[in-house]
Amino acid sequence: MGISFDPQLSTVFRALGDDTRLIILDQLRKRDDQTLFEICARLVEEHDITLTRQAITRHLNTLEDAGLIRTAWRGRTKVHSLTAASLEDAVHSWLQPFFKGDTA
Repeated sequence: MGISFDPQLSTVFRALGDDTRLIILDQLRKRDDQTLFEICARLVEEHDITLTRQAITRHLNTLEDAGLIRTAWRGRTKVHSLTAASLEDAVHSWLQPFFKGDTA
């Protein structure tokens, strides 16, 4: 029996393959519903990452396309939130066949 492949999984792993995106995910894990301004400020303050707002927006778009974050408008403010369950579901369903029958 072969492993069924979900093309979205490649998008998830590609999104996770960048240090800045991993740091953004970690910041959203610490506190959800952050604006672009808040994310940029934390990247500078805590990680000395000084990318433009446009560069951070591209990272956020990549994470959203991969289903790792969601973006919502609250009035005139756009907020970003982590969707960790989608990450766990995607990775777990792909890894499960590798560990099937493993009792360790």
